[in-house]
Amino acid sequence: MRRNAIFALLAVGALLVSKQLLIAQASRNADFDANGIVDFGDFILFAQAFGSNQSGFDLDGSGNVDFPDFILFAQRFGDGMPEEDIAVTLPGGAKLEMVWIQPGRFLMGSPDSETGRDDDEGPQHQVTITKGFYLAKYELTQAQWESIMNTRPWATFGASGDPEKANYPAFNMEWRDVQLFLRRMNENERREIFRLPTEAEWEYACRAGTRTTWSFGEDESQLESYARYYENSRSATVLENGIIAYGNPEPQETGGVFANPWGLYDMHGNVWEWVQDVYGSYSGQTQTDPTGPDNPSHSELFGYAYPDAYIVIKGGSYIDDAQEVRSAVRRSGIRSRTGFRVLMEHR
Repeated sequence: MRRNAIFALLAVGALLVSKQLLIAQASRNADFDANGIVDFGDFILFAQAFGSNQSGFDLDGSGNVDFPDFILFAQRFGDGMPEEDIAVTLPGGAKLEMVWIQPGRFLMGSPDSETGRDDDEGPQHQVTITKGFYLAKYELTQAQWESIMNTRPWATFGASGDPEKANYPAFNMEWRDVQLFLRRMNENERREIFRLPTEAEWEYACRAGTRTTWSFGEDESQLESYARYYENSRSATVLENGIIAYGNPEPQETGGVFANPWGLYDMHGNVWEWVQDVYGSYSGQTQTDPTGPDNPSHSELFGYAYPDAYIVIKGGSYIDDAQEVRSAVRRSGIRSRTGFRVLMEHR
């Protein structure tokens, strides 16, 4: 009797070990794109293989990619996914706070009915972002720029260039100067992980799961709480006769308004932001990880007298009205009011 009990326990133990080995094997194999995370990109690949006999996706070894494999994949989903925001130390010692943006799917552009819409914001199209990334919580500040570049391109803009405004956004730099800044960051890190976001990545992060005009909704009366734009970027002085005199609009300190649902500040307004893409028309087709049109190439742009004119900027600025700081707005380079935020790839 005792012997049978021992054999039964051994059998149960073997079954448990075998199950754990199977799960461990599934964990190793579920990262189909080998980026270190079992994420949305892997789900897309798994969905394409579902119903086939492709061994690389057959997690339970049954010979078919079927529902039991989906259960195992679901158990592994999220493995390797960063769970916390991080802070990167720049070469000069300044800190760059970054927010983890998970992969997903969204509708890019604006509908025909959106107030203030421009033709280049359509047609709306579905975009899949297959790889998660870190994005700077704030627009790059003047202190952060100076810590690497030792220049102050914004200093010609009066008070916005004062030394005590270190936490105000860096702006008025050329696109190729931004590329040099990122190159120096990568050289310091000894790997190529820092860059500008693509236009799709930027809008995906700005919208933060929403389809509304702004990331907080459609109510323009709330805009002052979420964006730095013309209405709240001017100093106000009460004169002796009681009349309020407004100054010229200027960039404001980063993070002075509410963040969007994913914890990113100043995605609406303050300064326009450079992205990685060359400006061009939308195709309207469903896309995966789009990077914009191919011509002219980024390497060719370095030889242009005015490369800024060919690069997309997003988000609107301190001098713009409510319609210019919508999630879908896009323009090509306006250097004088443009800054940027850094993207860090997860590797």
